[in-house]
Amino acid sequence: MHISVIINPPSPEAVESLRAGVERLREEGHTVHPRVTFEAGDAHRFAWKSAEYGADLVVACGGDGTINEVVNGLFDWCDERDDEGKPAGLPRLGMVPLGTGNDLAGGMGIRGGDPEGALLDAIRGEAYPVDVGRVNGRYFLNVSTGGLGAEATDEASGDLKRVLGPVAYLITGVRKFVHLQASRARFSSGGEVLYDGAFLLFAVGNAWRTGGGNWVTAEADPADCLLDLCIVQELTHMELVRIAPQIRAGSHVHHPKVTYLKVRELTVKSEHEMTVNADGEPLSARRFDYDIGPHRLILMVPHAPEDAGEAEVVDEAEGAEGADTGEAGVGAARSTPG
Repeated sequence: MHISVIINPPSPEAVESLRAGVERLREEGHTVHPRVTFEAGDAHRFAWKSAEYGADLVVACGGDGTINEVVNGLFDWCDERDDEGKPAGLPRLGMVPLGTGNDLAGGMGIRGGDPEGALLDAIRGEAYPVDVGRVNGRYFLNVSTGGLGAEATDEASGDLKRVLGPVAYLITGVRKFVHLQASRARFSSGGEVLYDGAFLLFAVGNAWRTGGGNWVTAEADPADCLLDLCIVQELTHMELVRIAPQIRAGSHVHHPKVTYLKVRELTVKSEHEMTVNADGEPLSARRFDYDIGPHRLILMVPHAPEDAGEAEVVDEAEGAEGADTGEAGVGAARSTPG
């Protein structure tokens, strides 16, 4: 197997652990090409080249931002091949969590704290074909948020996250809590207005977790060909204090001030520029267009859902026809809270 390992190293210890994993894989007969990032954009470029050179598996070693950069590199390569009328077979994707929140990997049950073990698991795990979300042309696997959640994630600086870990999200969240302010936007899908008014935060989820372990789109299924929309309406400080533990645990979806729906596509419009993030990466605009590509990528996870089916990417139109717009259960790959 030809394996590309893309590393955004948080520490020398993590690099040494990954080095040991790479050597073990080579001893097993795999061809392994490790690549270490130096600056923004490197992971995207390495992923693009990995797909171009025919890698069977790309392993993203880093936080949610690194994984997002790798995913966009793979799909930018894929989109270019589509433009040329050529078949575009993507490598499978593995993940080694080395970041602060590690929300996507954690939700998929991929262990942190053992880079070598997670790298080996990426090779020996189970194949899980998943959907891929997109907002304004940028791809995401996990969750896109706007409002309070996006601001807290965007303002948690890299230095603060390196020093304090997940506590960095808490500190920036507390700062936002002191100056609590709602935003306004219109949410629509297929020409129907779903919500028009003030909100504190919203999330569009292909998977479940964001902000270092908040199960904001707790009923998502990464393989149901749908996006989960969660809108937390305007709240007082006391109401936010009461609902915050529910959002953390994923039990907020039936709260009277929460709108929770499943959609295939979504448009969010605001009179003023807003910032949203896609897997932690910020985007600013007045309008955000979301859609979902069914079963466009194969993840390697410790345990795939029993109903995941054959490990192959399906045609987008075929996948959309098979989507169920009713209530969708959480996939078995999810590592549940608590």
